[in-house]
Amino acid sequence: MDNSHSKNRKVIASVQNALNILNLFEDGRSELGNTEIAKILNMDPGTVAGQVYTLKINNYLDQNPVNRKYRLGLKLAERANVLLNQLDLRKIAAPYLEELRDWCGESVNLAILDNQEVVYIERLFGYHALGIRSELGKRTPVHSTALGKAIAAYLPGNELALLLNGYKFWPVTSHTITDRKTFEQDLNTVNNNGYALDDQENEVGGRCIGAPVFNHQSYPIAAVSVSCPIQRFPIEKIPEFGQKILSAAEKISRDFGYANNKLNQGPRQSEGLA
Repeated sequence: MDNSHSKNRKVIASVQNALNILNLFEDGRSELGNTEIAKILNMDPGTVAGQVYTLKINNYLDQNPVNRKYRLGLKLAERANVLLNQLDLRKIAAPYLEELRDWCGESVNLAILDNQEVVYIERLFGYHALGIRSELGKRTPVHSTALGKAIAAYLPGNELALLLNGYKFWPVTSHTITDRKTFEQDLNTVNNNGYALDDQENEVGGRCIGAPVFNHQSYPIAAVSVSCPIQRFPIEKIPEFGQKILSAAEKISRDFGYANNKLNQGPRQSEGLA
């Protein structure tokens, strides 16, 4: 233990001891028993046992059932993931959203998933007087939006199953998908293409294409989309727009540490899809 900490009256000894224990686990020393920890830190074995037990029941340490030694728990990975996801997504995405808007001249959106809805956290209006305009904080259903589909298509199977359990596929427009089987088939198409399409499913007269943004763990933390009236977005332009939006989403993902080839991975075969 660093003795300098013990001289600082503001440092709480029990908290510092717990941190010292966690800091022992590193490459080459992935598992340790109570006796080893007490010896390395020159701590009382009884104190170590109490600290380790507290860390274990809070999932910061895990116990090997074979040798009874301890190792770092998944709670640490969860906390690290929260920290990384709290990086300013809007700030990181801004230059790529602007580049995309300048290319197409249409409205560009950035949204995250919140339960069974997507929430718009950034939008750049297009250069046309008439266009599809979504306000910040607006909530829309997952099943009727390209943004929602783009995120849902790449959720882990168990999370997608949880999302769809009891999901109400209500018709936002006459074009909206209204049953789970068709929606799951649409998600397979998203996996094939790498981008999602909303063809007047969320707003009559509007067409939208979205692509997912991944973090360092290849988890879909957001989605980017371009939306505009169908008069300026004919069907034949979908592949071109799709690739541009996909490229913008990939650039944002790279800035979040994403390095895997998850996009365009082919048909999804996971427990979440029938």
